[in-house]
Amino acid sequence: MAMTLHGSPLSFPTYKVALMLSMAGQPFTFRFVNLRQGEQKTPEFLAMNRFGQVPVLVDGDEAMCQSNAILSRLAYKFGKFTGGDAAGQRATQEWLCWEADQLLPGIARPRFFKRFMEKPDPTLLDHYTQRGEAALNTLETALAKQPFLGGQSPSIADISCYATVVHAGEGGFDLARWPSVQAWVARMGQQPGVKPAPELMPMPK
Repeated sequence: MAMTLHGSPLSFPTYKVALMLSMAGQPFTFRFVNLRQGEQKTPEFLAMNRFGQVPVLVDGDEAMCQSNAILSRLAYKFGKFTGGDAAGQRATQEWLCWEADQLLPGIARPRFFKRFMEKPDPTLLDHYTQRGEAALNTLETALAKQPFLGGQSPSIADISCYATVVHAGEGGFDLARWPSVQAWVARMGQQPGVKPAPELMPMPK
């Protein structure tokens, strides 16, 4: 039975899970959650995810939440993108924690301010832009040494970070400033199963 992904194509965390499923060659059904109308806070949704956030991935009788935790679960379920040996798997988990703490807010919030707010607070925009630039500096250093965060092949760390960084331009970040990151984005975009969010999760008309 195909899994069901509940979320929004505008959500980076939802895109991570859709991307993982696509790259792993796993079919899934997408259910759109209208965040503007607060559907993620309804009793029905909260019964699946106590945090009231997207995404939720339903696999049989199990509902999974928190995107990076879902990626980890799927990697070991499918035996793909785990990071390789024990050291690689440990590094992969470290990158996942870092992505949620540093990269995601540093890219996603400037993107939200620029795309969805008419007059964003310039102080907040500057604060998160600086965080995003610092995170991209960290990625640049790592990716100057190896083609993927997972080493010679992609891991769930690459999937998680790519889902955020590929949208960096919407937050005002010019990836030409980070050439190793830009080259990595291109490499990831050429991996089997990698598609833009709207293709994996069509928005209802």
